[in-house]
Amino acid sequence: MTVFKAARIGTALADDLGLIRNISTEGVMIETRLRLCVDEPVVIEIQSGNPIEGCVRWTRDGMAGIHLGHAIDIAAALRTSSPDDVVDRIRPPRFDRTVDATLQCEGRQWPATTRNISLSGVHVVTDGAVLLPRHAHVMLRIDGLGVLGGVLRWQRANGNGIRFEHPLPLRQFQAWLHQFGNQPPLESVPDATAPAAWAHRV
Repeated sequence: MTVFKAARIGTALADDLGLIRNISTEGVMIETRLRLCVDEPVVIEIQSGNPIEGCVRWTRDGMAGIHLGHAIDIAAALRTSSPDDVVDRIRPPRFDRTVDATLQCEGRQWPATTRNISLSGVHVVTDGAVLLPRHAHVMLRIDGLGVLGGVLRWQRANGNGIRFEHPLPLRQFQAWLHQFGNQPPLESVPDATAPAAWAHRV
């Protein structure tokens, strides 16, 4: 099946926002900036929290063929949900990145740092706990991404989960991840860990 679907592809040392161009029950063809080797183990994550183990079968001109470790249900793998669906929310994959940011709300601002980020939201931490109104509208300046509007979804200690008002432009986000991509992912490959709790709320 020919598609144009964003997905996280991760190795033991790096990850990237790849674009799946073709998918079957047992494999994907994905566009990626990662330099992959034949037989290298990888993880493909189309939906946050659902990593799929795989192995590189071929690479050519920025494309890679990945054989999946087990057969998948294509319809389920490509399923999406609306932003307002709080019961069965399907989120895009998240990426661990530590980047300087500034959190702004109601005329005040606080230095912050990103912890992980997806096309639809971000987890940032501040030096100390910041008490904000529930569902507050915030502005977030992130190095390399500019100023983004968002809605506060949760707070825990000095952590803040923010859902963007509008999803990030895919190519811009892909270039940003590549720019700050010298940070290895927290999970190992192929034994990927479950996502942090914030991902279920952003």
